[in-house]
Amino acid sequence: MPSTRARHRREALRAVLADRNLDGLLVTDLINIRYLTGFTGSNAALLIGTGGDADGTVFATDSRYELQSAQEVPDLPRRIDRPSDLALLAAAPSGRIGFEAGSVTFAAHQGQVSAAAKGVQLIDTEQLVEELRAVKDLVEIEALRTACSVADQALADLLDA
Repeated sequence: MPSTRARHRREALRAVLADRNLDGLLVTDLINIRYLTGFTGSNAALLIGTGGDADGTVFATDSRYELQSAQEVPDLPRRIDRPSDLALLAAAPSGRIGFEAGSVTFAAHQGQVSAAAKGVQLIDTEQLVEELRAVKDLVEIEALRTACSVADQALADLLDA
């Protein structure tokens, strides 16, 4: 995924965060991380700051993905640390930081609360990124058209056989 698409998606999310009076969002759902960064690995966290990619937005993963993350997420500052979410929270600037309540267990949230830097207030959020993902851009619409066309052709070939 071109980094410009991911950058636009992060900017759209920042507008949502501003509307919700949040200073940032800790993203831990891997589908949402892929949507916002293009990263395809199985361990990561993303702290989206409201100041832009160069000011408060940090991607984190563990050492298994150091090379992959450098290739797939070249436009964001990266931390190689585990657990990624706790590392990001420990270094987070003070303020109201949202977390994806629907994808975090109670135990994981307790760890996040303990790891959060002084002055960080964790705020539960629901479906912020998912609401953005529901609206498709032109590239996504074209991919859906192509997938439908392939499926239609496969069904037609099956019926003809």
